[in-house]
Amino acid sequence: MATTTATLSLSSSDLTNQSLALSTTATLTKAGTLTGLDQTTGVARKTLSYASSGVIDTTVLFRADDFTTDGANKVYLKNTSTTASEYMTIYLTGDRAPNTSAEGLVEIGRLYAGDWMFFPWNATSGVKETFTCVVGNTWAAGDTLVFDGVEIVAANSTVADIAAQIDAAQFPNWVTSVSSATVTFVARYSNAGIEIDTSEIVATTAGNGDVTIATTVEGTKSGSDIYVKPSVHTSMVLEYLAISE
Repeated sequence: MATTTATLSLSSSDLTNQSLALSTTATLTKAGTLTGLDQTTGVARKTLSYASSGVIDTTVLFRADDFTTDGANKVYLKNTSTTASEYMTIYLTGDRAPNTSAEGLVEIGRLYAGDWMFFPWNATSGVKETFTCVVGNTWAAGDTLVFDGVEIVAANSTVADIAAQIDAAQFPNWVTSVSSATVTFVARYSNAGIEIDTSEIVATTAGNGDVTIATTVEGTKSGSDIYVKPSVHTSMVLEYLAISE
């Protein structure tokens, strides 16, 4: 079992009319247990920069789908800039208020030069869109199917074999499984904006080969992806670490 200890110390001789000296320590454990957190991204740095004429946009740092939902995950972030006016704004995706479906990012706060934060993160993910693709009718070797920027060329005319070829392909935004002539696609990340229809999967066949598409699970957006946005176009460096279940 991994043992990780977090310590916070606050001290000031003139913030209040008495000296401030606060120190607290916690051993990081999995939710509801005494077992130590044992997964980590390691300490890393990300350089954020934008062309002088470009719009400064948010960048996703951690996706909740990649972590244990409702776990006792912890996140450390630091703005390494030494320019006092430069800051990074930290956001979460999800609802603007409990039990609503409002779109957008929720601002946590700003990290100015040298500022850091260490906070708990429950990594609430959404629902991944899922659909089935049934390969049917008459296909021939050399027929093609194109989806998500990937082209599959049929090796023969057997629909189950073509389905197996589709399953063996690597799609940028989807993972697959196959049963006979039916391929099931599951989105890699939660998203409420994905709607798959037949026009997005293009089958070109010598005969009347086709695919039948049916959505089986409607996707919803993640509740707590972590995003960051720098205040300036020039390079800023964010130091970050996630410790998770």
